[in-house]
Amino acid sequence: MEIVKSKFTPYIPFLILISFASFLNNLARTIFPPLTPNICEEMNLCHGETGNLFFILSVGFAITLFLSQFISSKISHKMTVVFSILTTGFALALTSYAGDFQTFRVAIFVVGLCSGFFISSAVAMIRESVASEHMGKAFGIFATAQSVAFILGPMLVKHLIDIFTWKEILNGFGLASSFISVVLFFLFRKGSNRGVPITFGFIRSVFSWPSFWILMVLLCVANGLNMGIYNMAPDYFQRHNLLDKGAVYKLIVIARVLSIFTAIFAGVIADRFGLKRSMAITFILCGALTTLIGAVPPSSSLILFTIQSPVAVCLMPLIHFAISTIVPIDKNAAIVSIIAPFGFLMGAGVIPQILGFLGDLNIYAQGFVLFGFSSIIAGVICGLNAIYRHVEYSQTKSAPEVEAE
Repeated sequence: MEIVKSKFTPYIPFLILISFASFLNNLARTIFPPLTPNICEEMNLCHGETGNLFFILSVGFAITLFLSQFISSKISHKMTVVFSILTTGFALALTSYAGDFQTFRVAIFVVGLCSGFFISSAVAMIRESVASEHMGKAFGIFATAQSVAFILGPMLVKHLIDIFTWKEILNGFGLASSFISVVLFFLFRKGSNRGVPITFGFIRSVFSWPSFWILMVLLCVANGLNMGIYNMAPDYFQRHNLLDKGAVYKLIVIARVLSIFTAIFAGVIADRFGLKRSMAITFILCGALTTLIGAVPPSSSLILFTIQSPVAVCLMPLIHFAISTIVPIDKNAAIVSIIAPFGFLMGAGVIPQILGFLGDLNIYAQGFVLFGFSSIIAGVICGLNAIYRHVEYSQTKSAPEVEAE
């Protein structure tokens, strides 16, 4: 019997809406890197303190990313998504009232806490609403939200910083985001299901799966290549007198424009050629580009950064696709809540912190080289049948014996 595949077109309106919500959630965090030159100048921060801001943000994000399942099990995935955007907006507005570095650290930690509720419920809504044969494309479209946030964040900062202070920019965007969350509440038609709360039995079972640890390591590296490099690149280029503030904004925009298309392209390739091959090639290519950023002369590293960013973005829909398919649909948000905090904390928190410390030691470039080599190794390991077969096994079985009651 011939299997009739569903059309992808009917899913597009929902994917655009959830991607816009993801854009707001991402912009609340990605707006900080282009503002760091102004924040650091006003607060007189060093490389390590700059990296610490992103570490603190990621810690808050990771905490509520894990706890988000307890919220979605009570108020539904739709309400969790709206609640996250609403509270993140208010938290972002509060950062504008921070008068010193320590207060700003607390405020940015709260931003991370509020934004962490979003991702697991958003991924669960996609998995529940889109047919499996279109999952790669769906996550590809979803990943474009991050790229658009990467682009509009610097553009907004560039055009607004001459008119408003960085505090006024954060305050304005925060209040606008909270207002939009109310509108989204009435527009969403999906996500009425509630999440399955995480139990210790489920966590113990998941921790025994080789596929969990494989994908967690890959997620850590992918987040580092994507968010980690993005967070610290403006600091790297400007502090070493490679670019002025205006050029930093332009560089980030150029680096992310292509990312909108490469994210969707990655999803299409995954649907056509499979996850294993797609992930292995992308990790190796992105790792090589990251290594070269630190190994070549400054002028060449600027060009490489604009190439590395679109490639790094390709990894996110691939990883989210892989994670979402190692468990049944009803446990999808639960597995995201468990695995994603580790990946985000390491990739978007620890790696920027390490790069910042290396910058203080005047070995910034060597940090890019070291992390690039690690990414290449991750890609090679991902491509080994002896390793990736564990992921394929979990995808086939979908862990039917695990109950998250």
